[in-house]
Amino acid sequence: MLEEFLGDVGIYTPGQPIADVRLRDRFSDWIDSQEVGDEDFCYLAARIAAFMCEYLIEGRGATRFVEGQQILLRLPINIPQSVYREFDPYAVAAGLVRERQSLKKFLDSF
Repeated sequence: MLEEFLGDVGIYTPGQPIADVRLRDRFSDWIDSQEVGDEDFCYLAARIAAFMCEYLIEGRGATRFVEGQQILLRLPINIPQSVYREFDPYAVAAGLVRERQSLKKFLDSF
């Protein structure tokens, strides 16, 4: 689903790793250029959350897990001492869209 969506918006080449920084930057720039109406908010936030998950799993060793009804990510931040950051990628994605903040900057913070 994610790869098809990224291909449909013209920024993904089949076989390209999702954790490719160039893909992240193109997707972030594409998001920044969108006018997001209320009817598109949930759709776009879900696609951003899916990208965030795959980008961090593939490129940063995150793991996805389910707690209750939520899909969460656990991201290692200190490997020798097994310290992890956990967060809800959908909530973060919704905040990025709502506040018009950069996906690129958010993912650079890891």
